[in-house]
Amino acid sequence: RMAKDLVRESKMVRLLATVLCALLSCAEAFRPAPRAWGGHVAARSSVRMAVSKGDLVDAIAARAGVSKKMAGAVLSSALDVIVESVADGNKVSLVGFGTFDSKERAAREGRNPQTGEKMQIAATVAPTFSFGKGFKDACKRSYSASVATRTLNGHEAP
Repeated sequence: RMAKDLVRESKMVRLLATVLCALLSCAEAFRPAPRAWGGHVAARSSVRMAVSKGDLVDAIAARAGVSKKMAGAVLSSALDVIVESVADGNKVSLVGFGTFDSKERAAREGRNPQTGEKMQIAATVAPTFSFGKGFKDACKRSYSASVATRTLNGHEAP
């Protein structure tokens, strides 16, 4: 029985690692191929797409070689644990990806934008996220590649 539990846990850890990798590179995988127009190649970064949770589940299932149901369960569980931890006041740090945290905002005085009257804004707690080095580096590499594509033949693509 313990061996089965260990195997199951190691599968879950691999799936979670796959989830994080998919989050880092999923948007690039779902972008359409560059199109040729007017003698230039459209840069990949000029086409921005929103990646849905279903798209992430598909990518995770394909990379990890598991069913979509299992990938969806792991993704949902990981997100639930992150949200619960941050809501409880804990910091969740995923090396290379980023850090989820919460920040207390003090009460302050503001103005009603319609009337200009002064008003009191209550203290609140807001979730925050700071990007990890791996995440930033992946974005920089993608940006550099798109700039190189846009400047093909010395012409800037619109």
